[in-house]
Amino acid sequence: MAEDKFEQAVIDKLKSEGWEYLTDYSGVTVDRLYDHWRDILNANNRKRLEDTPLSDNEFEQVKLELTKNKTPYDAQLMLAGTGGVGTQLELEIFYGDEVAGGHSRYEVVNQITFTDLAT
Repeated sequence: MAEDKFEQAVIDKLKSEGWEYLTDYSGVTVDRLYDHWRDILNANNRKRLEDTPLSDNEFEQVKLELTKNKTPYDAQLMLAGTGGVGTQLELEIFYGDEVAGGHSRYEVVNQITFTDLAT
């Protein structure tokens, strides 16, 4: 199977399972995806953030901390301060008790442009 057909088959399967295919975010840069994710974090944590969106510095700290984790669940534990690792601000990024339901969002994009890969 050609790469493009495989890619489309994966997208179609995820869509059939309830994932939303974001055409507006396909073929964009990683930075644009981070902006989208930041909007989601701000919306999902509006009450915790007291209606004040994450600052650039706060969001960079979130990204930095997340690169230290291997899975989204590990990242959620880190952000929630589990295991003695505390943060000044607790954000929800993963709703483990709401898999396939609740207010979790399942989105798929393709053909992302990475501008900062080592060569």
